[in-house]
Amino acid sequence: MIKAQVWDSRRCWVGEGPAATGIDNNDVTWVDILNGKILFKNLSTDKTSEHVLGEDVGFAIPRTKGGHVVGTNSGPSLLGEDGTLHSLPNRLSADGKPDPVPTRWNDAKISPTGDLWLGTLAYNNEPGLSALYKMDRHGKSLTRILDGVTCSNGIDWTDDGKTMYYVDTMTGNIDAFDYDGNDISNRRAMVSIPEDDGYPDGICMDAEGGLWVAFWGSGQVRRFDEKFNVTEIIEMPSKFVTSCVFAGPNLDQLIITSAHNGDPDVKNEAGMTCIATPGVRGRTTTLYPL
Repeated sequence: MIKAQVWDSRRCWVGEGPAATGIDNNDVTWVDILNGKILFKNLSTDKTSEHVLGEDVGFAIPRTKGGHVVGTNSGPSLLGEDGTLHSLPNRLSADGKPDPVPTRWNDAKISPTGDLWLGTLAYNNEPGLSALYKMDRHGKSLTRILDGVTCSNGIDWTDDGKTMYYVDTMTGNIDAFDYDGNDISNRRAMVSIPEDDGYPDGICMDAEGGLWVAFWGSGQVRRFDEKFNVTEIIEMPSKFVTSCVFAGPNLDQLIITSAHNGDPDVKNEAGMTCIATPGVRGRTTTLYPL
């Protein structure tokens, strides 16, 4: 059992989607979804900053040309380093009709081939009304891939690029799909988590094929090996754990986001971003190639 320590004390309503880029993978970014912020902190210098977008933001993934691709409610959009926003195809263009209920973007990740995979969440958590989408690597088209989702969450790919792991949180499952570099198929549940054991949320892979999963409600991050046995547990000072990413020059530091979720009874550390040394190395954050 490993205990995570507070690394950044800014309390997020819902912290999510950490990424590590820059020199020695020291530039860490994440979002505070319901406060519409992108937060920044350097692992080496401890320098912090933030960018306020003015609307809820489900993800902010660094781009190869600088800036981020961001999941604002009116987006997705390309956010330039100068703060300008450039619109990309949105859900209305993909679906041909408005969302049935108020909906926002949630978690997202870049595939090994450079496409942006991004999912949604209805604000009222109504079951089955959300979806998983794919934005092509050129930012030209948004396609609805998976229907009947409730809370689209963690996404990542195995090293060989042949399997995509995916979490629809309210199912309690961590699923796998076959992935051919473009499409997914053959969905199957790799593990089902009992409801009283927390809800799977954001995920990331390590360099040994292990899958690290943040568990909302349990205050833990758990590592699953390739047979989906739990091989390590990180205890967090916040029960609402949301996601994680490997950072640092050796990619051996795990940065973990959390939420206070508006709960007045949670500990003061809830919503803060933590750090742990899990004993394995991770993988670099894949950037959006625009």
